[in-house]
Amino acid sequence: MADPRTTTNDGAARAADSSGVHAVVGAGGATGRRLVAHLRAAGYRVRAVTRDGRDVGTPGVETAAADATDGAALAAACRDAAAVYHCVMPVLARWTSEFPVVTDALVDAAARVGARLVYADDTWMYGRVDGPMTEDTPWRPVAAKGVLRAWIAERVLSAGAAGRLPVGVVRAGELYGPGVRSVVAGNVFRAALRGWPVQWLGDPDLPLTPTFIDDFAATLAAVGTGDAPAAAVWHVPHPGVTTGRALAAEACRQAGTRLRLVRHGSRRVRALGSVVPLAREGAELVYQFEQPFVVDGSRAAGAFGLRATPYEEGVRRTLAASSAPGR
Repeated sequence: MADPRTTTNDGAARAADSSGVHAVVGAGGATGRRLVAHLRAAGYRVRAVTRDGRDVGTPGVETAAADATDGAALAAACRDAAAVYHCVMPVLARWTSEFPVVTDALVDAAARVGARLVYADDTWMYGRVDGPMTEDTPWRPVAAKGVLRAWIAERVLSAGAAGRLPVGVVRAGELYGPGVRSVVAGNVFRAALRGWPVQWLGDPDLPLTPTFIDDFAATLAAVGTGDAPAAAVWHVPHPGVTTGRALAAEACRQAGTRLRLVRHGSRRVRALGSVVPLAREGAELVYQFEQPFVVDGSRAAGAFGLRATPYEEGVRRTLAASSAPGR
């Protein structure tokens, strides 16, 4: 495959044209919603694409309904697009059956309308590491879902390298923030607000760079609207390195509760997985929290002038959303 940092083609100029629409597919999820809001606030014409064409909460945004597995329907929903954003996240148990189909349909739809495809990815393809993960870190997945994510990213990047369309792959670490469902988000913030013990999977004292959801959205938008190569990987910038214990302590400090942290290793999670399906699906990924989980986003920060949200602010905004009425 061609070097993703240097590949260019004529489609890149059109994809960066701000006069076209920016179509966010999977706009009903946490990442998609924040991306829609970010793009609209920056003055872009935005179309939120969901299965049912729902309102995703940002005024002045177009909506469209499309099944993400239907390339023809997606092409119609993404007509006139300068950039198409792949924020579709199938249910974890259906990743194997749905993720490849959705991704191929989005590549096809974006290619049909002449748009750049920007894919919201994670870092599971890197596998076991002992230092910061960069865009040049070798792909050595150790879990089935990491292999799947590597294969999907390769399909996207190969389409760009072959000249079918310009593409950008944006990788985040463990997500947290308003509306996010993740290991960290689910175990830290609600517990902090209610004074419950924080359940931490893995080692809470290892280096960690959790990704605030708005920083993920800002990086996706920068790749979709900026001057980027036709097939490139970018990591989301972070404010620095913290730990799980420090993040939980900050959440408890702001919530006015006392930190009580209970550590769970992969062996205990696997045992729980024998009776709880969700734990069984996620147990193979606990290894990420038993090694340094540091994502180096300095390349994107320098290329696009991005500023990461400080953890103190990210925690404050997450707690505020978690304590809002109806939550």
